[in-house]
Amino acid sequence: MRRFTVIGCLVVWLLAIVLPAGSVKAAATASPKVSNDSLAQAVTALSNSDSTQYALFVAYPGENREEYSYQSKQMRSASMIKVFILGTAMEKVRDGQLSLYQNLVLHSYDKVGGAGVLAGYASGTELTLDTVMRLMITESDNTATNMMIDLLGMEKINAYITRNGYGDTILQRKMMDSQAVAEGRENYTSVNDLGHFFLKLYHRNCVSPELDDVMLGYLEGQTDTECFPAALPGVMICHKTGELYGLYDDGGIVYQPGRHFIIVGMTENYSSRGRAISILRQMAKAAANN
Repeated sequence: MRRFTVIGCLVVWLLAIVLPAGSVKAAATASPKVSNDSLAQAVTALSNSDSTQYALFVAYPGENREEYSYQSKQMRSASMIKVFILGTAMEKVRDGQLSLYQNLVLHSYDKVGGAGVLAGYASGTELTLDTVMRLMITESDNTATNMMIDLLGMEKINAYITRNGYGDTILQRKMMDSQAVAEGRENYTSVNDLGHFFLKLYHRNCVSPELDDVMLGYLEGQTDTECFPAALPGVMICHKTGELYGLYDDGGIVYQPGRHFIIVGMTENYSSRGRAISILRQMAKAAANN
């Protein structure tokens, strides 16, 4: 079963020794309360420097500090929706309805364009559920994602989303379904919903400790490192990115030595792709330093 890489395992193991269950929250409560004022000033200035619509969520689970949320509202999710599909599947693995080692067959009708590698595989190829889910996250594979939507059912995925309190999130179409987009059926989420998903995952109470580790391993293997990892080089980040015309998103868990934090940035109607990513990188640095 896939877990963190060796470095990631050491991080979790050390936290378990130094900070037993519940102690992160207890330590944060006992320490002086930290203000978000300097972070808010930096983020607002960065956002106002560009015509792009920005939204940001930041939380510091090891500090006595309120969650920081900037302009969170329902926005096009792009591939960020895939973490909720992953959560749905892992619940079914936990409950014995699915197995990480069961095989799925790739059919020609599964194949779609956009991100990913599975569309280049031969029809009839068998892949484990573990492999399909890993590709959905690490490569943001659209074919893998559509296979998961077919396996789970869109209604079941939305039921998971609702049951877990992600009120801004809804899955209404498969990946690369241009007809659905033309009909007004889009997928949505928010930085707050994503931030709370990653917070649960950080505390390893999203699905189960063992399966949360599997999900963290997928997220650590994210191949798109253009945004937050570029802003914080050398820092382990378990994250997911998303991109459509006019938007770029990044979000996940930053294991910065001495200061872990959850950060999710979303954009819409960007002035330019490069400018949006540059601003998000600067927001990540502000979160790391304020």
